[in-house]
Amino acid sequence: MKKLRSALTYSNVVATLALFLAVSGGVVYAATLGKNSVKSKNIAPRAVKSADLAKGAVKKANLAANAVTTGKVKKGSLNRSDLAPRTLAGLQVVNAGSAAVPGLTTPSEAGAPVPLSGTTSFTPAEGKSYELLAELRGTPSDVDGPEGEVCNPFVSILVNGVPVSGVDIFGNASGTPPFNNQTVGGASTAIGLQQAGEPQTISAIVFGDPGCSPATTASLRVVVVEFG
Repeated sequence: MKKLRSALTYSNVVATLALFLAVSGGVVYAATLGKNSVKSKNIAPRAVKSADLAKGAVKKANLAANAVTTGKVKKGSLNRSDLAPRTLAGLQVVNAGSAAVPGLTTPSEAGAPVPLSGTTSFTPAEGKSYELLAELRGTPSDVDGPEGEVCNPFVSILVNGVPVSGVDIFGNASGTPPFNNQTVGGASTAIGLQQAGEPQTISAIVFGDPGCSPATTASLRVVVVEFG
């Protein structure tokens, strides 16, 4: 025991401790850190990388007010589905149409239904306004050429069974260009302004014109846009 005490010099103790710390990789030091003992001043600038953060670690409460600006948002990274409903104006709540409108050459006093695909109904919200946009695009062809009648099929747009708008195309082989051929017809009207909470369903009927040749074709698109 006396021989052991005589061998424990200051230099021996320090050297042994240094060797222990080197081998342990600083684990002993790390183990002595208490909760919240690492402060911002102890972290070197840019020392914490994205890979060091757990998924979902940064919450809304961790961000300063107005910390995330437009310049920090990647272009194309946000869609309407990422935002709360009705956050943005100009939302399309109806987008319906027919790639090939039937009955363009067949006369009908009551009109023939136009099958629509896509979204055809919506429910107006309080304080919002809605605009219905309709477009009929086609190739009106005068069946009798320059000697006969004109080709003028018409499509009526209905909301909950009530006509609110309409579009047509026009062709007249005997007319003076360019006013004898209207291949695109468009219309817009406000709907749902006073009917908040009441579902609105869009439909269409076509009034064909026997003055149109079988070569006459048309497509229809109806859109309702929300504003406010």
